[in-house]
Amino acid sequence: MKNILLFAFLSILFFSCGENQAVTEQMNRAETLLASNPDSAYAILENIELPDELNERQFARWCMLYCRAADKLYKDMLYTEQLNRALDWYKSHGTAEQQAWIGLYLGRSYMEDKLFIPATKAYSEALDLAKEKHSYNVAGYICSYMADSYTYTGQRSEERRKYEEAAEYFKKVGNMRSYAFALRDISRTWVFDDSLSLALDLMLQADSIVTEMNDSIGIASIANGLGNIYEHLDEIDTAKFYFFRSLAYDTIDKASTYMALSTLFYNCDQLDSAHHYVEMADCPTNNPYIPSDRLYLSYLIEKEADNIPEALRYLEQCYEAKDILYDKQKQVDIIDAEKRHDSLAVIQQNQKLHSIIYLLSGLILFVSLVSVLFYLYKDRKRLNKINKQQQLLDEKEQLLAKLADEIKQKAAINTNTNKEEIMQIREKMLQAKKEILILRCEKLQHSASFLELKERLNSTKKYGQKFSEQDWEELKEQIDSACLNWLEAIQETESLKKTEIETCYLSFLNISIKSEAILLGINPDSANKRRLRTRQALGLTNSKTSICEFIIKRTLENITI
Repeated sequence: MKNILLFAFLSILFFSCGENQAVTEQMNRAETLLASNPDSAYAILENIELPDELNERQFARWCMLYCRAADKLYKDMLYTEQLNRALDWYKSHGTAEQQAWIGLYLGRSYMEDKLFIPATKAYSEALDLAKEKHSYNVAGYICSYMADSYTYTGQRSEERRKYEEAAEYFKKVGNMRSYAFALRDISRTWVFDDSLSLALDLMLQADSIVTEMNDSIGIASIANGLGNIYEHLDEIDTAKFYFFRSLAYDTIDKASTYMALSTLFYNCDQLDSAHHYVEMADCPTNNPYIPSDRLYLSYLIEKEADNIPEALRYLEQCYEAKDILYDKQKQVDIIDAEKRHDSLAVIQQNQKLHSIIYLLSGLILFVSLVSVLFYLYKDRKRLNKINKQQQLLDEKEQLLAKLADEIKQKAAINTNTNKEEIMQIREKMLQAKKEILILRCEKLQHSASFLELKERLNSTKKYGQKFSEQDWEELKEQIDSACLNWLEAIQETESLKKTEIETCYLSFLNISIKSEAILLGINPDSANKRRLRTRQALGLTNSKTSICEFIIKRTLENITI
């Protein structure tokens, strides 16, 4: 019974808690590096093999860390199928903030696939949860990305409304850097609506915040925005100042600012300067459209300079760059579709596997529960039988004591009538003693100590260990206390040898020859010969009566008053 419970517990523990320790250590290292060195963290997470085959907890954590690293490095989110799986786990086991973050990443993944309706649904659910639990920082980011989605659909007023909502949340939690960027984004929406005074006021507010924080990336980005606004206001010198300010602080991606400067000089008919900065824009950038835009601007500059052959060369290169970009995107889409298919296949396989595991776990639990209930039922039945036997035994012993008192009383009066009554009482006492002996023997077979001895016998079968002296003493003590004077009863005619007496004791266990051989530490043939010799000594050679039954019968016959 203990083995069944242990097996069930270990099986369920294995299915539910099996984790890849090496992967856990990799994720711990990536999480440590995430803030200071996101490139290294991203590389570690990318190198984890077959993440879709991790258990639900590890997979959800991997998704969260991967998306956080990808966000810092401006890389694509994971597939929606993966993030939906992670979100399911966080809904059951994660915090509200974790659910909101993974919901944000899910919305961004939908947006990357141009699935606007599912993206809006994912954003909205995450935002509702963030607001309900007062997680205003993540709420601000969700609003910012929701605003970006309205950019695709051309809903300028909704885009501005969401940026304004994001700014409120960031200000509420004191995230001034993100608040400045939200002001920058609101400003840009007013630029497109030709409300330049509003746009300038907001962008200057953002600039004062990032300048006070000495945030070089923020200063570069917002200075670029100010340069564009001043260019629209025809304040060219001020626009140049802010474009150069942006270049001074931007150490990562200067191509867009060089393009803005080149365009400004082109519009001012300063073609030499325009040509210089468009050449400077030929540098590494995260914007895949800048190479073709740079070539097209070069075409316009050379055309304006009346350098037609060079202009046509740039135009041809522009079309080639656009074709290459299209082919790359198409190739990436094909590779992405293949990866998505493989990922989805693994997810579906894992879901099927987990379903089987949960089914097996449930089945094991059910079988274990049934086994426990059956064991408890049998044990209760055994205890009830022992209680009834004990009750009958108590009644018989009380009757025996009562009859003994009656004999004493009758013996005091020496008459013929009393002698006859005494004889009848003696017969009743004899019958009571026999019934007591039978009840004791039956109770012995169902007692906890006797059953424990049999359980130890099962262990003996498994490990091949014979009875020790202590085991023999325990067995003899239990049998002698239940079946009093049995040895004297069967040795009236012939004295038994030690080996034959041992066989008599073992007969009470009602075990097979093989089990008896293991207990005695001999081979089954020797055990069989010992049993046959014992039966011969007891005169049971041609009888079907067992040794135990014979012992009880002879002990009953030997009972006297």
